[in-house]
Amino acid sequence: MDNSRSLYGRYGSRSYDECPCPVSPETLTNAFAEFADKCGLDFFSLALRTRGVSITLKNYDEWNGGIWTWLITVSLTSVDYATFGGIEEKGTVLDELGELANTILDSDAHNFVVRFSVSVINVSTSNGVTNQGRAHSSHPAPIEEEGLRFRYWPEVLLFKALRDTGLPIMPLPVVISNRPCFNRIEPDFFVICQGMMFVVEVDGERWHQETPAKAQERLSHLEDEGVRIIRVLAENCKSIDSAKKTAKEILSRIKKMLESR
Repeated sequence: MDNSRSLYGRYGSRSYDECPCPVSPETLTNAFAEFADKCGLDFFSLALRTRGVSITLKNYDEWNGGIWTWLITVSLTSVDYATFGGIEEKGTVLDELGELANTILDSDAHNFVVRFSVSVINVSTSNGVTNQGRAHSSHPAPIEEEGLRFRYWPEVLLFKALRDTGLPIMPLPVVISNRPCFNRIEPDFFVICQGMMFVVEVDGERWHQETPAKAQERLSHLEDEGVRIIRVLAENCKSIDSAKKTAKEILSRIKKMLESR
Protein backbone atom coordinates (compact mmCIF):
# COMPACT_ATOMS: atom_id res chain seq x y z
CA MET A 1 0.00 0.00 0.00
CA ASP A 2 1.32 3.44 -0.96
CA ASN A 3 0.87 5.80 2.00
CA SER A 4 2.36 8.87 0.32
CA ARG A 5 0.53 12.15 0.75
CA SER A 6 1.07 12.87 -2.95
CA LEU A 7 -1.47 10.18 -3.72
CA TYR A 8 -3.88 10.09 -0.79
CA GLY A 9 -3.24 13.31 1.14
CA ARG A 10 -5.66 16.24 1.19
CA TYR A 11 -3.25 18.34 -0.89
CA GLY A 12 -2.14 15.48 -3.13
CA SER A 13 -1.66 15.59 -6.89
CA ARG A 14 -5.16 14.18 -7.47
CA SER A 15 -8.50 15.44 -6.25
CA TYR A 16 -10.13 13.07 -3.78
CA ASP A 17 -12.85 12.22 -6.30
CA GLU A 18 -10.12 10.76 -8.50
CA CYS A 19 -8.13 8.92 -5.85
CA PRO A 20 -8.33 5.13 -6.23
CA CYS A 21 -8.98 2.75 -3.39
CA PRO A 22 -5.52 1.74 -2.09
CA VAL A 23 -6.41 -1.96 -2.41
CA SER A 24 -7.45 -3.42 -5.77
CA PRO A 25 -11.01 -4.68 -6.36
CA GLU A 26 -9.53 -8.12 -7.10
CA THR A 27 -7.82 -8.27 -3.68
CA LEU A 28 -11.03 -7.31 -1.89
CA THR A 29 -13.13 -9.69 -4.01
CA ASN A 30 -10.88 -12.66 -3.22
CA ALA A 31 -10.84 -11.86 0.49
CA PHE A 32 -14.63 -11.51 0.62
CA ALA A 33 -15.14 -14.72 -1.38
CA GLU A 34 -12.89 -16.70 0.98
CA PHE A 35 -14.87 -15.30 3.91
CA ALA A 36 -18.15 -16.33 2.24
CA ASP A 37 -16.75 -19.83 1.64
CA LYS A 38 -15.97 -20.20 5.34
CA CYS A 39 -19.50 -19.06 6.21
CA GLY A 40 -21.03 -21.60 3.82
CA LEU A 41 -22.49 -18.84 1.63
CA ASP A 42 -21.69 -20.51 -1.69
CA PHE A 43 -24.05 -18.35 -3.73
CA PHE A 44 -22.46 -15.22 -2.27
CA SER A 45 -18.95 -16.48 -2.96
CA LEU A 46 -19.81 -17.38 -6.55
CA ALA A 47 -21.50 -14.00 -7.11
CA LEU A 48 -18.32 -12.29 -5.91
CA ARG A 49 -16.08 -14.44 -8.10
CA THR A 50 -18.38 -13.95 -11.10
CA ARG A 51 -19.07 -10.22 -10.88
CA GLY A 52 -16.45 -8.95 -8.47
CA VAL A 53 -17.21 -5.81 -6.50
CA SER A 54 -17.78 -2.18 -7.39
CA ILE A 55 -15.97 0.46 -5.35
CA THR A 56 -17.22 4.04 -5.10
CA LEU A 57 -15.53 6.86 -3.19
CA LYS A 58 -18.39 8.31 -1.13
CA ASN A 59 -16.76 10.88 1.12
CA TYR A 60 -13.56 12.61 2.20
CA ASP A 61 -13.22 14.33 5.58
CA GLU A 62 -10.13 16.45 6.33
CA TRP A 63 -10.28 15.68 10.05
CA ASN A 64 -7.23 13.97 11.63
CA GLY A 65 -5.21 13.82 8.43
CA GLY A 66 -8.07 12.72 6.21
CA ILE A 67 -10.77 10.06 6.42
CA TRP A 68 -11.65 8.30 3.16
CA THR A 69 -14.96 6.44 2.92
CA TRP A 70 -15.63 3.92 0.14
CA LEU A 71 -18.85 2.04 -0.64
CA ILE A 72 -18.25 -1.55 -1.77
CA THR A 73 -21.16 -3.27 -3.52
CA VAL A 74 -21.74 -6.85 -4.68
CA SER A 75 -24.66 -7.82 -6.95
CA LEU A 76 -26.89 -10.83 -6.23
CA THR A 77 -29.77 -12.26 -8.21
CA SER A 78 -33.16 -11.97 -6.54
CA VAL A 79 -33.17 -15.76 -6.11
CA ASP A 80 -29.85 -15.72 -4.26
CA TYR A 81 -30.86 -12.70 -2.22
CA ALA A 82 -33.99 -14.55 -1.10
CA THR A 83 -31.88 -17.47 0.16
CA PHE A 84 -29.55 -15.11 2.03
CA GLY A 85 -31.65 -15.37 5.20
CA GLY A 86 -33.46 -12.78 7.26
CA ILE A 87 -32.63 -9.13 7.78
CA GLU A 88 -30.60 -9.94 10.88
CA GLU A 89 -28.42 -12.49 9.05
CA LYS A 90 -27.90 -10.12 6.11
CA GLY A 91 -26.91 -7.32 8.45
CA THR A 92 -24.48 -9.54 10.36
CA VAL A 93 -22.72 -10.75 7.21
CA LEU A 94 -22.45 -7.24 5.74
CA ASP A 95 -21.10 -5.87 9.03
CA GLU A 96 -18.47 -8.62 9.18
CA LEU A 97 -17.49 -7.97 5.56
CA GLY A 98 -17.16 -4.27 6.37
CA GLU A 99 -14.89 -5.08 9.33
CA LEU A 100 -12.80 -7.36 7.11
CA ALA A 101 -12.44 -4.62 4.47
CA ASN A 102 -11.42 -2.05 7.06
CA THR A 103 -8.79 -4.46 8.40
CA ILE A 104 -7.36 -4.90 4.89
CA LEU A 105 -7.30 -1.12 4.36
CA ASP A 106 -5.73 -0.34 7.74
CA SER A 107 -3.03 2.33 7.45
CA ASP A 108 -0.83 4.27 9.89
CA ALA A 109 -0.89 7.33 7.63
CA HIS A 110 -4.58 7.53 6.72
CA ASN A 111 -8.01 6.45 7.92
CA PHE A 112 -9.86 4.33 5.37
CA VAL A 113 -13.51 3.47 6.11
CA VAL A 114 -15.58 0.97 4.14
CA ARG A 115 -19.32 0.54 3.91
CA PHE A 116 -20.57 -2.70 2.35
CA SER A 117 -23.87 -3.11 0.47
CA VAL A 118 -25.75 -5.59 -1.73
CA SER A 119 -27.60 -4.76 -4.93
CA VAL A 120 -30.24 -7.08 -6.37
CA ILE A 121 -30.39 -8.08 -10.03
CA ASN A 122 -33.92 -8.90 -11.12
CA VAL A 123 -34.37 -11.99 -13.32
CA SER A 124 -37.49 -11.98 -15.45
CA THR A 125 -39.23 -15.32 -16.02
CA SER A 126 -41.43 -14.12 -18.87
CA ASN A 127 -39.79 -11.41 -20.94
CA GLY A 128 -37.74 -12.51 -23.93
CA VAL A 129 -38.84 -16.13 -23.62
CA THR A 130 -36.79 -18.63 -25.60
CA ASN A 131 -36.34 -22.41 -25.52
CA GLN A 132 -32.94 -21.95 -23.86
CA GLY A 133 -32.97 -22.97 -20.19
CA ARG A 134 -36.61 -24.14 -20.33
CA ALA A 135 -36.56 -27.90 -20.74
CA HIS A 136 -38.40 -28.04 -17.43
CA SER A 137 -41.27 -25.65 -18.03
CA SER A 138 -42.23 -25.55 -14.36
CA HIS A 139 -38.69 -24.61 -13.33
CA PRO A 140 -36.94 -22.35 -15.87
CA ALA A 141 -33.27 -21.66 -15.26
CA PRO A 142 -33.24 -18.83 -12.66
CA ILE A 143 -29.91 -17.11 -13.35
CA GLU A 144 -29.67 -14.59 -16.18
CA GLU A 145 -26.23 -13.58 -17.42
CA GLU A 146 -25.49 -11.75 -20.68
CA GLY A 147 -29.06 -12.39 -21.87
CA LEU A 148 -28.79 -16.17 -21.34
CA ARG A 149 -30.15 -18.46 -18.65
CA PHE A 150 -28.21 -20.76 -16.35
CA ARG A 151 -29.13 -22.95 -13.40
CA TYR A 152 -26.02 -22.66 -11.27
CA TRP A 153 -23.04 -20.30 -11.04
CA PRO A 154 -20.43 -22.94 -12.03
CA GLU A 155 -22.26 -23.11 -15.38
CA VAL A 156 -21.97 -19.32 -15.78
CA LEU A 157 -18.23 -19.38 -15.12
CA LEU A 158 -17.63 -22.32 -17.46
CA PHE A 159 -19.72 -20.64 -20.16
CA LYS A 160 -17.50 -17.57 -20.02
CA ALA A 161 -14.37 -19.73 -20.20
CA LEU A 162 -15.66 -21.88 -23.09
CA ARG A 163 -16.88 -18.82 -24.99
CA ASP A 164 -13.38 -17.36 -24.83
CA THR A 165 -12.02 -20.42 -26.69
CA GLY A 166 -13.75 -19.20 -29.85
CA LEU A 167 -15.72 -22.42 -30.41
CA PRO A 168 -19.50 -22.23 -31.01
CA ILE A 169 -21.25 -22.98 -27.71
CA MET A 170 -24.91 -23.44 -26.78
CA PRO A 171 -25.78 -23.26 -23.07
CA LEU A 172 -28.83 -25.15 -21.77
CA PRO A 173 -30.42 -25.98 -25.15
CA VAL A 174 -33.72 -27.87 -25.11
CA VAL A 175 -33.39 -31.22 -26.94
CA ILE A 176 -36.50 -33.24 -27.82
CA SER A 177 -36.60 -36.81 -29.06
CA ASN A 178 -39.35 -39.42 -29.42
CA ARG A 179 -37.08 -42.46 -29.61
CA PRO A 180 -37.68 -44.85 -27.92
CA CYS A 181 -40.24 -42.58 -26.24
CA PHE A 182 -40.80 -38.86 -25.92
CA ASN A 183 -37.90 -37.25 -24.08
CA ARG A 184 -37.17 -33.62 -23.31
CA ILE A 185 -33.73 -32.89 -21.88
CA GLU A 186 -31.44 -29.97 -21.23
CA PRO A 187 -27.69 -30.66 -21.68
CA ASP A 188 -25.55 -28.09 -19.92
CA PHE A 189 -23.64 -27.16 -23.09
CA PHE A 190 -23.37 -28.14 -26.73
CA VAL A 191 -19.96 -27.40 -28.24
CA ILE A 192 -19.19 -27.71 -31.97
CA CYS A 193 -15.68 -28.43 -33.22
CA GLN A 194 -14.62 -29.56 -36.71
CA GLY A 195 -18.12 -30.73 -37.59
CA MET A 196 -18.62 -32.78 -34.44
CA MET A 197 -21.05 -32.15 -31.60
CA PHE A 198 -19.94 -32.46 -27.99
CA VAL A 199 -22.05 -32.22 -24.85
CA VAL A 200 -20.35 -30.83 -21.76
CA GLU A 201 -22.05 -31.72 -18.47
CA VAL A 202 -21.19 -30.02 -15.19
CA ASP A 203 -21.57 -32.65 -12.47
CA GLY A 204 -21.52 -32.21 -8.74
CA GLU A 205 -23.44 -33.42 -5.71
CA ARG A 206 -24.74 -29.95 -4.96
CA TRP A 207 -25.55 -29.08 -8.57
CA HIS A 208 -27.00 -32.15 -10.30
CA GLN A 209 -28.92 -34.49 -8.05
CA GLU A 210 -28.76 -37.60 -10.23
CA THR A 211 -26.72 -40.78 -10.21
CA PRO A 212 -24.13 -41.46 -12.97
CA ALA A 213 -26.43 -44.19 -14.29
CA LYS A 214 -29.35 -41.77 -14.53
CA ALA A 215 -27.16 -39.17 -16.20
CA GLN A 216 -25.98 -41.74 -18.73
CA GLU A 217 -29.56 -42.79 -19.44
CA ARG A 218 -30.66 -39.17 -19.88
CA LEU A 219 -28.09 -38.56 -22.62
CA SER A 220 -27.99 -42.02 -24.18
CA HIS A 221 -30.03 -41.12 -27.26
CA LEU A 222 -27.56 -38.31 -28.04
CA GLU A 223 -24.64 -40.74 -27.80
CA ASP A 224 -26.53 -43.11 -30.10
CA GLU A 225 -26.45 -40.34 -32.71
CA GLY A 226 -22.68 -39.86 -32.39
CA VAL A 227 -22.60 -36.98 -29.90
CA ARG A 228 -19.63 -37.25 -27.52
CA ILE A 229 -20.21 -36.57 -23.82
CA ILE A 230 -17.64 -34.79 -21.67
CA ARG A 231 -18.24 -34.58 -17.94
CA VAL A 232 -16.54 -32.10 -15.60
CA LEU A 233 -16.95 -31.33 -11.90
CA ALA A 234 -18.75 -28.24 -10.63
CA GLU A 235 -16.08 -28.08 -7.94
CA ASN A 236 -13.58 -27.27 -10.71
CA CYS A 237 -15.67 -24.36 -12.00
CA LYS A 238 -16.14 -22.25 -8.86
CA SER A 239 -13.82 -19.44 -9.89
CA ILE A 240 -12.87 -17.75 -13.15
CA ASP A 241 -9.36 -19.22 -13.02
CA SER A 242 -10.51 -22.78 -12.30
CA ALA A 243 -13.18 -22.54 -15.01
CA LYS A 244 -10.54 -21.44 -17.54
CA LYS A 245 -8.38 -24.40 -16.55
CA THR A 246 -11.36 -26.74 -16.95
CA ALA A 247 -12.11 -25.25 -20.39
CA LYS A 248 -8.53 -25.99 -21.47
CA GLU A 249 -8.92 -29.58 -20.28
CA ILE A 250 -12.17 -29.87 -22.25
CA LEU A 251 -10.43 -28.63 -25.41
CA SER A 252 -7.66 -31.17 -24.86
CA ARG A 253 -10.19 -34.00 -24.56
CA ILE A 254 -12.02 -32.78 -27.68
CA LYS A 255 -8.74 -32.78 -29.60
CA LYS A 256 -8.02 -36.36 -28.58
CA MET A 257 -11.52 -37.45 -29.61
CA LEU A 258 -11.11 -35.79 -33.00
CA GLU A 259 -7.74 -37.45 -33.54
CA SER A 260 -9.24 -40.86 -32.79
CA ARG A 261 -11.93 -40.62 -35.47
